[in-house]
Amino acid sequence: MRKLLCTVAALAAFNFPAQAEESLPFKPYVGVDLMRVNADYNNNYDAGGGVTLDGNALLEDSLNGFGIHVGNRFHKNFGAELGYFRTREEGKDIAAGETVGPGVVAAVPFSTDVKIHGFTLDGLGYLPLDEDSTVELVGTAGLSWNKAEAQFTVPGVGATSEDESEIGFRIGAGAQINLTEQISARALARYQSADFDDVADNLWIYSAGLNFSF
Repeated sequence: MRKLLCTVAALAAFNFPAQAEESLPFKPYVGVDLMRVNADYNNNYDAGGGVTLDGNALLEDSLNGFGIHVGNRFHKNFGAELGYFRTREEGKDIAAGETVGPGVVAAVPFSTDVKIHGFTLDGLGYLPLDEDSTVELVGTAGLSWNKAEAQFTVPGVGATSEDESEIGFRIGAGAQINLTEQISARALARYQSADFDDVADNLWIYSAGLNFSF
């Protein structure tokens, strides 16, 4: 029994350094991103009363914003991340007589504004492309809670606003460059499910930013 225990101890001591290279039990980081959110709206939205509207004609579909996140790289190839993002409020002006749906035109001029924000939780996979892991491919998959807020304004009449929140899924890919042991730059493209009470079909989120490891 003593010989067996000594053998196990020797093997454990021999294998430990190799394991340490692969495992990163605690490598937390924080990051910031510049983002562009491209929304694909429902072009046959049933507004009731037999009226069908085109969301892409009514609402701005390219929204600039930012994101922040915290994460942990707990393995050479795997990590997890919690984030928050917010877009700017972007608007669109609709002229009287402009088509806003199949056979539907605006009776008076009006404007719309829309913005989106949300919280995200992602798992990340990393594939190094060189021996030093300087350049890595990144894949992501996760869940998000999103809230969209829209405002409709008719000059001389006033404004009305609506908001809708939901839980969705997202998946994406991109690349990361490890500039130093503490600083990395990355760019990602993500597909985000989005419905917002049948107003939207999906979102595409493009981001580029920096991570800072501790």
